[in-house]
Amino acid sequence: MTRRALFGPKVASLVKAASLTLALLLFLAACGSKGSYENVGPEELYEALAAGAVVVDVRTPGEFAQGHVPGAINLPVEEVARWADRIPKDRPVYLYCRSGNRSREAAEYLARKGYTNLYNVEGGVLAIARAGYPLVR
Repeated sequence: MTRRALFGPKVASLVKAASLTLALLLFLAACGSKGSYENVGPEELYEALAAGAVVVDVRTPGEFAQGHVPGAINLPVEEVARWADRIPKDRPVYLYCRSGNRSREAAEYLARKGYTNLYNVEGGVLAIARAGYPLVR
């Protein structure tokens, strides 16, 4: 006997809709990102720096040499697949670049690898300099 015969057409339609909704939710959960990141500004970066956060400059070595956040490590975004597993998952990690685009790409990559304690500095070095925070040259 079919659902339609057992429960009538209205109930059978509701059961079918609920089943499809559940299947869609399970599919979306499986496809969603494993980790996450948050966008922050220069002030949050420098507060976190004082608290011992890991700070990663994802620009090129040449850009890094022109001025970088004190204590930052230079790991270019073009090589993120090579260095991603060296980043600690148990500490906050702040990523920045010149304007925030490359660091966002790195944050998205790391989030897909399961990182959850990630922060992208919106506006990058340009915003940091505008806000008057110190850079090492």
